[in-house]
Amino acid sequence: MERWKEYQIEQLTRAKEIENAFPILKTFANNIGFQFCGIQVSRPSSPSFKPFYINNFTTAWNDEYESYYCTNDPITAYCHQSMLPFLWSRKAFSKAPSMWDALQNHGMGHGWSQSYINEENDLCCTISLARTHCEIFALELYDQYGVMHFITQHLSEMFLRVLPPLPSKPPPVHLSTRELEIVRLCAYGKTAWEIGQILNVAERTVNYHIKNLILKFNACNKMSAVTAAIRGGFVPIQPH
Repeated sequence: MERWKEYQIEQLTRAKEIENAFPILKTFANNIGFQFCGIQVSRPSSPSFKPFYINNFTTAWNDEYESYYCTNDPITAYCHQSMLPFLWSRKAFSKAPSMWDALQNHGMGHGWSQSYINEENDLCCTISLARTHCEIFALELYDQYGVMHFITQHLSEMFLRVLPPLPSKPPPVHLSTRELEIVRLCAYGKTAWEIGQILNVAERTVNYHIKNLILKFNACNKMSAVTAAIRGGFVPIQPH
């Protein structure tokens, strides 16, 4: 690895705040041939979380992006699903052709985006690099991919230290074999008496298990518990 690259990566790893890390990233981007760079941090499974942006894109582009493209951005859609590089091209923006045209108009005709997805904390950190001239070739991408992956992972960890923690998830529901039998029969419309006859148990035993199901699913009644069981995949959906 070139000495300058090693030095700048070392500087990045020492940075504790994004305000200090971004200028280093911008210099790194310039050194590998890109005029523009930007960072986006989002939580793919939390629609209420407002994504964070920092970049050296033009003010006009940032305003246009917020007004027209942020809700239908192919870069975001791809990077929320994959940590492989996203190369900007007309084909890649086929579902958002106006965004592709706008990128050309703002001097960002060639670019690529690299994300790091932290599934445990529902965090996606994406770095986008762009330039006015010169297509991005496979060899160039190959040379820089490992470094970019490392940088996005480091930035992700940096953001995790300052972002509010995710609300704790409720513990997973575990059903006994008997509870599974009963909730499935309830889903098929069987009464407690009918379930008792099918399973050869007393009706009160069935009702006891139904009460447990209501508690486990934090439901208000039997039908709500059945609905929760269906959503949780405990009741196989019958083909029509």
